[in-house]
Amino acid sequence: MESTEPVDGPLQRPTRRSLRLLASLAASLAARLEEITDRTVEAICEREEGYREGRLVSMEELRRTVHDSLAEYLGVLTRLPEEQEPARDQAWAVGRSRAELGVPLESVLRAYRLGGSVIWDELLKEARRRPERPTDDLMEAAELVWQMTDELSSAVGVAYRHSEAGLISRDRNRRESLLQGLLSGIASERDLVFAAETLGLPEHGPYLVAVAEPARDGEQMQRLMTAGGVRSAWLLQGGRQSGLLAAARGGTGLVQKCLGRMVPIRAGLSPEVSSLSDVGGAYRQAELALRSIPAHRHAVVTLDERLPAALLVVSPDLARRLAHRVLGKLLEIDRGERAALLRTLRLFLAGDGSVVQVAAQVPCHRNTVLNRLHRIRELTGVNPTTPAGVTDLTLALEAAELLSLLD
Repeated sequence: MESTEPVDGPLQRPTRRSLRLLASLAASLAARLEEITDRTVEAICEREEGYREGRLVSMEELRRTVHDSLAEYLGVLTRLPEEQEPARDQAWAVGRSRAELGVPLESVLRAYRLGGSVIWDELLKEARRRPERPTDDLMEAAELVWQMTDELSSAVGVAYRHSEAGLISRDRNRRESLLQGLLSGIASERDLVFAAETLGLPEHGPYLVAVAEPARDGEQMQRLMTAGGVRSAWLLQGGRQSGLLAAARGGTGLVQKCLGRMVPIRAGLSPEVSSLSDVGGAYRQAELALRSIPAHRHAVVTLDERLPAALLVVSPDLARRLAHRVLGKLLEIDRGERAALLRTLRLFLAGDGSVVQVAAQVPCHRNTVLNRLHRIRELTGVNPTTPAGVTDLTLALEAAELLSLLD
């Protein structure tokens, strides 16, 4: 690919005699601008496949911009004896318009340089048609002609990149605005029509929402999810990344697996929804799932996995009352004893009440487990071996963890 960086320094100036000759030849070519335009368009279509049959730009648009670019080029040559710097207005216009049309920059620069080649060929022909055949003077000016071609090509490239950067920024803003509308539940009917295509998601669900922290780079998260087979779009808000994900292939399980690889991470997942119009509700459920994870724990959970904890999160005052009411004096004893009792209690509640299993996990003698359970009952007034006691203690422990009462 040709360089698109501006050429440093002023144009090299040949003798004034060569400049006058070049200006005279250029004026003659300007009188044949339509003919030279046709030749240039033909050369571009012949050598640049993408321009054939109007695949990159319409033939009408191609001819118009070639005509205007050649006119600018010849105008610069005509004025060279008086002007030090070439005008670049048309070159900038071409660069901007091609970026907006999505024409690859390599194709734009090759086409622009083809125009320079045609001009040079025509300058040679025009010089040979003259009785004096001033070829030597034209050769002296050749370096200036090609240097100017580089100048104008550079202007095309710079304008293209500036425009491309603006387009990318506008596209990112549009995507973020649209995703924000979906997550907040205020997306319009028109937004819903174009949402999937704009965000790079399937046209039909199921979809689900993820809310994750700590905040990571959204583009990196999108790449990692894509590598795992999940299409997604992410939005940074409030120190968290909120993602809209397509769950069609592997469902929630695949999403959970992909996010779980991004350790350390805390993430809540909503239930699956079939329509983009339901994303607002899914976002609220995903946020609730995240809030149901204790602050010190890293995990990727679905709302359904954390429903009891989610209920506690919804009513923090009741959760606090439940923790103090059930755990009672257990929250007030020495930190070391409390840690030992709580570990035993958690294992006992998670292991279907098997004292032998808890003893193997701690590890300790089974009588130590029984003594600790007795101590828990003594402090709380709740029997951990009864169904009612299991329910009360499980919810109370969950509430205490969510409210950081066990630190």
